[in-house]
Amino acid sequence: MIGLLAGGASVIFAASCAAVWLHPLVGVLLGVVGLVLTILGVSMVWYGYRGKQAVCAAMLDTIAWRGDEAVLDVGTGRGLLAIEAAKRATHGKVTGIDIWRPGDLSNNTRESALANVEIEGVADRVVMTHVSATELPQADATFDAVVSLFCLHNIEPRAMHDRACQEIARVLKPGGVAVIGDYSAIDDHARALTAAGLVVTRRWNLCGVARSLCFALVLHKPT
Repeated sequence: MIGLLAGGASVIFAASCAAVWLHPLVGVLLGVVGLVLTILGVSMVWYGYRGKQAVCAAMLDTIAWRGDEAVLDVGTGRGLLAIEAAKRATHGKVTGIDIWRPGDLSNNTRESALANVEIEGVADRVVMTHVSATELPQADATFDAVVSLFCLHNIEPRAMHDRACQEIARVLKPGGVAVIGDYSAIDDHARALTAAGLVVTRRWNLCGVARSLCFALVLHKPT
C-alpha cells in the first residue's frame, strides 16, 4: 500500500520534470502511470482500514444463520472473517485454517490471529489451525458453511487449486453453503467447485463495497 503511494508520488514528480526537460508527451505518459499507482495505493489503504470489514459483512450476510453452525474459514490470515462468523454463530464453532507463510505480504501469523480472537471475545468458539487447504483433516460433511476471502488465487499450480476446491466440497455438509471472495480467478474457482459437486447460486461484484478488486461466489451443496 505505502509502496504504491510512494511510487505514484515519485512517478508524478518525475513526470513534471520530464515535461520540462524532455518532452511534454513523456511527462503526460509518466503522469498517467503515476496517477494509476496513486489510485491503486489509495484504494488498498481504504480497503485495509474499512473495505475488508464491509466485504466480510457482505459475504456473511448471504448465509441464513441459525447460530449453531460449524464454519470453516479457508486462508484465515489474521482471523477477521472467522471472527465475524463467530459473532453470528453464537453457539457454533469456527475453524480458521492457514499456512501462515513467513514473509507474507500482510505479515499474517497464527499468533496475530489468536490475539485478535481474544480481543474480539470469541475465543470460546474459534480455533486456529496450521493446515493446508489441499489436505483438510476434517471428516466428510463436517461444516455447515465454508468461507474464504482472498485465498484460493494463491494456491498453485492448478492441480493444487482444484484439490483445495475438492476439499472444500468434501467437508461441506449436504445443504451447506460456501461463500468465496477473491481479487480474481472467480471463474476458475467456480469451475473447480462445480466440478467438485457444488452449485453456484450467486455470483456478484463487490468492488463497490471493497473500493478495490473483489468478486464473490455463493455455492450450495445439493442434499
